[in-house]
Amino acid sequence: MALWPLLLITLGIWILIRKWPLLRLGTSLPGPWAFPLLGNAQMVGKLRPEFIFLVFTELRDRFGATYRLWLGPQLWVFLHSAEETRQALHDPTLRKAETFFQLQPLIGNGLLLSHGAHWTRQRRLLTPAFQPQLLRSFAPAIAGHVDRLVKRLEETKGAPLEVTDPIFACLLDAIVDTSMGAQLDTQLVDHSPIINAFHLSSKLLFKRMINPLLASDWIFQRTQLWRDLNEQLQVIHTLMESVIEKRAKQLEMLEEKGETPGKAHNLLDTLLLARFEGQPLSRKEIRDEVNTFVFAGVDTTTAAMSFVLYALAKYPETQSRLREELQGLSVDGSSDLDTLNELPYLEAVIKEVLRMYTIVPTTGRQTTQSTKIGGRTYCAGVTLWINMYGLAHDKLYYPDPYAFKPERWLEDGGSAPPAFSYIPFSGGPHVCIGRRYSLLLMKLLTARLVLAFDLDLSSEQAPLKLQAQMVLKAQQGIHVSFLKR
Repeated sequence: MALWPLLLITLGIWILIRKWPLLRLGTSLPGPWAFPLLGNAQMVGKLRPEFIFLVFTELRDRFGATYRLWLGPQLWVFLHSAEETRQALHDPTLRKAETFFQLQPLIGNGLLLSHGAHWTRQRRLLTPAFQPQLLRSFAPAIAGHVDRLVKRLEETKGAPLEVTDPIFACLLDAIVDTSMGAQLDTQLVDHSPIINAFHLSSKLLFKRMINPLLASDWIFQRTQLWRDLNEQLQVIHTLMESVIEKRAKQLEMLEEKGETPGKAHNLLDTLLLARFEGQPLSRKEIRDEVNTFVFAGVDTTTAAMSFVLYALAKYPETQSRLREELQGLSVDGSSDLDTLNELPYLEAVIKEVLRMYTIVPTTGRQTTQSTKIGGRTYCAGVTLWINMYGLAHDKLYYPDPYAFKPERWLEDGGSAPPAFSYIPFSGGPHVCIGRRYSLLLMKLLTARLVLAFDLDLSSEQAPLKLQAQMVLKAQQGIHVSFLKR
């Protein structure tokens, strides 16, 4: 029995020595009081989705500098300044925070999660699919899906509508069409199985991400949550695999006839035709990249467009000024990428929406070795969080940061904010590869809807309460009336 105290003391000393670099770093940083062993896990675990990112921003304001949280033995550090953010996003030794790898059942080792040589290879292979000249060719197809949305909104005859579902269906159809050449036609059905699968998968994955008890794959895969998720994933993977195989066979038939496919027409063609050291990509690699692009693209752009519609409906003067700028456009002009990119107020409105309603409020990186950021040395095993919402609402960077002011982005609106204080698509080498594509979708949708309708907030619209799930959302939804012009 006398050996037990000695063993416990020895174990404690061993843990102390092993964790000493983390402990020393943690004690050098400001942060809220932490319980022994638990740290701040109790505080974080009680936070509901509508409070998580807001509490992180409040702590940022409270401590006025980079601060820390302890989740048991895990050290989370929240970077404070735009310069620290720039350094972190350019640091090649950092990788995605461990939490994000819980998305792997859906998106595998796609560009969002991969790192190192695999990421470099995939990024190089995918870049041709996002060249401006190829994006221009997508505009007519996207406009066709937007026309379906316009007809659907006309049928409401001005009755209030929660905008997320119709926007999601339009964007899913447009993105799958232009990235894979497939027609889902989800706008033509009331209850689409693939839309339901995407929504449920997102909710179930988020439930896991905020529950530290489910961090272990071994534990998670023995829960009802995993069984429910797996059922939805089967729907998504089966559909995507069928689209991939259909196009692969078409390309094989061309080769058998002695015809070369020529240049890739979309993302899927780019992946199927890609060769690395003479070998094609595996079907899983192709599926991972397709799922990453579709899932991330639809979810983020739907959230962004929902807030665009909310802002235009809430601020009639902004809507009127934008309509004046768009007034000279024909329907064809409203789907021309070069024309849309020359409209400064449209650009300013979208930029301000992406600042005010930061679609991805936070992102995280994991240190893999000792590295220096902001003059401070971080040891391996630290999770660095970048509070993109906090940066975009810092009064040092943006005067009156909680006011919606598109004019702040116009040339005569004042000096530009510092680099990396505004990063709606992340930044550095890992900046979102689909950012230009997303902006094309948003500009085309915004222009077409503003020309077709007067937008009014519904009397049923509750005061906006933001919540962070996979992306930023309005807790009670966004309800808008579309009055045909």
